Amino acid sequence: MAAAAQAAPPPSPELVAVYREHFQFVWRSARRLGAPAPALDDVVQDVFLIVARRLAEFRGEASVRTWLFAITMRVVQVHRRSASRHLRRVEAFAEAHAEGGGTDPYARKDATDTLLKLLDQLDDERRAVFVLAELEGMTAQEIAVGLGLNVNTVYSRLRAARQQLERALPAAARTEVR
Repeated sequence: MAAAAQAAPPPSPELVAVYREHFQFVWRSARRLGAPAPALDDVVQDVFLIVARRLAEFRGEASVRTWLFAITMRVVQVHRRSASRHLRRVEAFAEAHAEGGGTDPYARKDATDTLLKLLDQLDDERRAVFVLAELEGMTAQEIAVGLGLNVNTVYSRLRAARQQLERALPAAARTEVR
């Protein structure tokens, strides 16, 4: 009887809806922001635990996706500080299914690994803006609202991230060929 009294209440319908609609977005965002592969499930769980506690406080000033991204970014930063800064290789099967899959899972895995290594070279601020703009397709305005930045700052960080990645890409391509 005491155990039943201490059991957690069922999740709210709103939380269930947010989870179902945005789980893949949170998972992809966490991965692209550099969550270590072994900690990825923990990161996503931590994000939704925070969402469960704070959903009632969500004011709707930003979209749910930008709010979730901001939470995900902070959770990933905590996990990255406590884990190795180097990402471990991702299993080809899991990555191919999470991203929609390609015809050659090994080539897709190599491309994904290269992208993640390149993203790992960016500082957290540039990385967040680049992931949201280029990989998630958000507008500069959405990113600015979600991350609490000026739109010009978003454009500046995006430009700097693109330039840094363009400089790093030739070396990454040479490494892939070897």
